[in-house]
Amino acid sequence: MEANRFVSNAAGLVSAAMAREAMFSTSLGGGVAFPHVRGVEGGPLTLAIGTSRQGIDWDGVGDMVNIVCFSVIPVAVSPFYLRLMGALTETFLKPGVVAQIVDAQDRQTLWKTIIKSTRHTVK
Repeated sequence: MEANRFVSNAAGLVSAAMAREAMFSTSLGGGVAFPHVRGVEGGPLTLAIGTSRQGIDWDGVGDMVNIVCFSVIPVAVSPFYLRLMGALTETFLKPGVVAQIVDAQDRQTLWKTIIKSTRHTVK
């Protein structure tokens, strides 16, 4: 996100997201987590998606996460962000979607899979 100039101070954003995560996990179960930082000023809503075939022990007690959707949310777009997260949650809960996304072999395939999977939920 920082390398592509969508955000600045990526380390600070990750630190803030992990501090929030320590208070309340954003893992949905089913292999998906939505860590985020809200109230950021000076930039657009930014979302990065990362995948792990083997999974990440998200909460230290075996809750394995295969898809991480990290968001940086400016105050002005909070209502849109909530609708987007609801739509993504609905998408990821559909049978087989997490596996299709995690199995993507490259960025282009990942993007096409996400677009196809969300075409009826993200509006």
